[in-house]
Amino acid sequence: MKSAVLAHQLIAGASVLAVAGGMALPSTPAFADSYMAGDFHNHTPCSDGRSSVETMVKKAVQSYGLEWLGAADHGGSSPRDCRVDDPEGDGSTTGTGKFWDVAPVTQVKGDVVMSQGHRSMWRWQSAEEIIYPELARLAKELNKPMLYAGIETNVPGHEHTSMAVIGNQKPQNFGGNTGDAAGVAEFEYRFDRSDTDFSLGAPNHNWTGKVANASGTGSGTANHKNKAVPSVQWLQKYYPLDSYYVPAHVERAGVFYADGNRGFNVEHFRDFNNAGPTVAVGFESQPGHQASNNRGEYRAGFCGTGCDSVGVTTYGGTGIYAAKIGGLWDALLGEGRNWFFYNASDWHNRGAFSIYEAGSTNDFYPGEYQKLYLPRPAAGTTLRPNVVVDGVRSGNAYGVMGDLITSELSYKAEVIGYAAAGTAKMGQTLVVPRGRSVRLTLEVNLPTGTNHSPYSFNNPSLAQIGIQEPLNRPTLRQVQFVKGNVTGVVAPTSGNYTNATNTTAAAFATFGPNNWTVSGQKRTMVVTITNVQNNMYVRARGSNLPASVPAETDAQGNPLNDWDPENAAQGPFVPCTDAACPSHLVVRDGQKISSYDVAAWSDLWFYVNPIFIRVADQPKLLVETNGALAVSLKK
Repeated sequence: MKSAVLAHQLIAGASVLAVAGGMALPSTPAFADSYMAGDFHNHTPCSDGRSSVETMVKKAVQSYGLEWLGAADHGGSSPRDCRVDDPEGDGSTTGTGKFWDVAPVTQVKGDVVMSQGHRSMWRWQSAEEIIYPELARLAKELNKPMLYAGIETNVPGHEHTSMAVIGNQKPQNFGGNTGDAAGVAEFEYRFDRSDTDFSLGAPNHNWTGKVANASGTGSGTANHKNKAVPSVQWLQKYYPLDSYYVPAHVERAGVFYADGNRGFNVEHFRDFNNAGPTVAVGFESQPGHQASNNRGEYRAGFCGTGCDSVGVTTYGGTGIYAAKIGGLWDALLGEGRNWFFYNASDWHNRGAFSIYEAGSTNDFYPGEYQKLYLPRPAAGTTLRPNVVVDGVRSGNAYGVMGDLITSELSYKAEVIGYAAAGTAKMGQTLVVPRGRSVRLTLEVNLPTGTNHSPYSFNNPSLAQIGIQEPLNRPTLRQVQFVKGNVTGVVAPTSGNYTNATNTTAAAFATFGPNNWTVSGQKRTMVVTITNVQNNMYVRARGSNLPASVPAETDAQGNPLNDWDPENAAQGPFVPCTDAACPSHLVVRDGQKISSYDVAAWSDLWFYVNPIFIRVADQPKLLVETNGALAVSLKK
């Protein structure tokens, strides 16, 4: 086990603006208004994906413009070699894939486990000895130094989390000492509930002290308390500035189940953030699998009879925890927590299509449909995977579907007529003298060309309201600002610790073509909060769909249920009447229905993380104290 704290350059971990003697002193430099697109949740044949590490990375970087990528196969084991494409998903049984124990044989370490009749490799070994060396090689070949190995870990007591330990990963050295991925490998061995290997990581390692999974009655509760929370504490102790822990597709597996391993409730996110204040800093509430008819794979009965995904469906491709105003995310932000929004591709395969085709009935490649934007560092900064971790921790991030907006975005808050207060951006806190007014400005840039949709026929959702717009040329049509009060941290002993609502949260400003400012491709929105008397936060989201689009948005512009067109008990649905509507769409009563990838390309959203506002005479918010902790750890 590594015992030294690895502290690296901090890019504003939820940085603070503090009033002292009438002056506002920024504790960290302001971010630039340019961002880098990436993805940290995806899969190869080293778990249950189909494209090799090389194919996935090259598609993401060369075809879809990603600048950083964390390869994050499931924890556990797999018999398949992820250096080789496996389009059929069955090793070399029927196609071009390969098993580890088929010539040329790759040495497999650890306790023996078999799958598909072949020896499986534990993820700790494949992450360290296979995936990371592939990424280091590709980093040099593609001149992309921010490629690194992560894990989608199977969380004891819950479902999945996207995580990474950068540790000694140094792909930026381009063929010199590129380091190793021992840190993330050790985490997977110790804490992944699907890793039942007790070999200690031999012969290269001696990872003693592994805790076995609990089973039976109360196993979910026990695994959360005795293994999941300690895993976050372990990251906080050994890699506080060098790791992140982001629960994935958090609504999919239903509510938490005390006797098993599924679901996350609000109290678990609070536990994680308390245990890892610079590590467990948000969730992935905009899942991958966006081309599935059960968008995000959310559905009734996901985890068994009578056990539905929370919210049953997604809403505009986003889970209910973030999509519902006043819901779980707003509850956490209402504590002033550094708990932020992220998205990811969760790339596995294209369903009915080959991984080499453009259509999809399941997933999109990293960067093809969803992009997670993190701050672009200042010129001259060494590009390395730690820049990604710093960006995740900062909360200065936003998620976009379908290239609705670009990598150029500015979201800032300032006190009107009081320059000494400085400026706050996403993830930061603006400290305001009581009674002053605050101006928030959001500037987004629209793309000039097409996105990656293979379809140029008109958007069927917009066609319902008489708007003719090609699917591969979406236009931003609405932006909502959501504001909620910050009332303080909820203690674990409080009866409200399990409360996942914030009744003060509401959409308080909406913009569109009639009231935003246009300058070329830039759209600027300015809102003012007068006479600030209490602590609060403001987040934003936008869509290509205006309000009152049948089966898509309500009269206020909020997203509606993404019902499954193949489920006759659900609906309503959007017809696809254009002659170019593809043949793989669902047909009901003789009519093609907008479904699979067409439905995804039709319904696009972006989500912007919040800015916090604190009245100057009030105590610091948790986001501030956790940001200060990160700063102190850097020293």
